Amino acid sequence: MWAVETDTLVTRNANSHIRKVEKPAITIATVDAPGGIVTKSGKRISGTVIVADSAGGYGDKESLAAMAGDTVARVSTDSKAGDKAYEDALEQYDTDRVLEKRRLANNYVLAKEPALKMVYTPSTDVWDVAWLDEDISTGIVTPRSKKLTDAQAGYMYQQYQEAQITKKIQKDE
Repeated sequence: MWAVETDTLVTRNANSHIRKVEKPAITIATVDAPGGIVTKSGKRISGTVIVADSAGGYGDKESLAAMAGDTVARVSTDSKAGDKAYEDALEQYDTDRVLEKRRLANNYVLAKEPALKMVYTPSTDVWDVAWLDEDISTGIVTPRSKKLTDAQAGYMYQQYQEAQITKKIQKDE
């Protein structure tokens, strides 16, 4: 399950008033249909059922899980498939909400911090490089650091420049 955050639509009316219309976020539950799905022609196929809901519909986790369970129960050949799909959709919803809250918190932290900090210490001839690394699957932000000699930092910059030139050449072709 995932949520699609749509942008705010900004329009101008004829009388030059600005009107902002927010489109609701769409929540999607993806659940497996155990036992397969029976098509209208009677053919049995294996597949996943996708159910979408938004704030314009019911918009809560119970209704999304109920819709997923009802849909799977209607198309699946397994008698317990609807109950399993209901539980899976509830679990997906809770997991996705936790990740979504972490991502919002991470965006708040990452917006305040520079992407990379480099501090040069002349007495030791060492660059201290520090950055924040976000694990996409869990949403956890971990501080990372590395010490580079002056030659290593120069080599890293040279690699960056070569990569940019390569990208430009590939783009021009």
